Amino acid sequence: MSHARKHVTNQSLNSSLKLENDQNIVKVIDMRGGNVVEVQYPNGSTVLAIIPSKFKNILWIKKGNYAIIDKEDESSKSSQVKCSVVHILSKENVKGLVKSRDWPKEFDLEDKNQRQQPQKPLLLTAPTSDDEDGGLSDLGVNPNRKKFGRVDSDEEDLSDEEEEEEEEEEEEEEEEEEEEEDN
Repeated sequence: MSHARKHVTNQSLNSSLKLENDQNIVKVIDMRGGNVVEVQYPNGSTVLAIIPSKFKNILWIKKGNYAIIDKEDESSKSSQVKCSVVHILSKENVKGLVKSRDWPKEFDLEDKNQRQQPQKPLLLTAPTSDDEDGGLSDLGVNPNRKKFGRVDSDEEDLSDEEEEEEEEEEEEEEEEEEEEEDN
């Protein structure tokens, strides 16, 4: 591992963070492609930020993660990217910032609201005629899967061998009926 990579990894995993005056904690709300992300300030405003190449293939960021960014650069009005990511926060970093009271209260409230939202209870009931697709009407059909016909019958499910035997018997009966008609 090169010295630069080792330095970035050690800094992100083993460092205690202290915010400087020109830095802010933000939440990643969208990945824009490449090394550009859309981040949200605690007050709700959003801005585009760039992830430096030093983090490439070392640290990853996804929606909902938190990061520390530099202060917005007002001088570059032609570019939509206004700031750069200084540090990608891990769970341990977030806990440390909460303890040191540097964590924005707005993000704390968002996390509590997300945890308090009740999840839909799972009901183990048989689907009704209105809900034959199991509530997946919004999803399209997967063209990579074979389409199986569904036969509803009052009879109990039969094994494959029994079904084959019944089909053979039906074919034999049809052949016998045809022979009788021919005679």
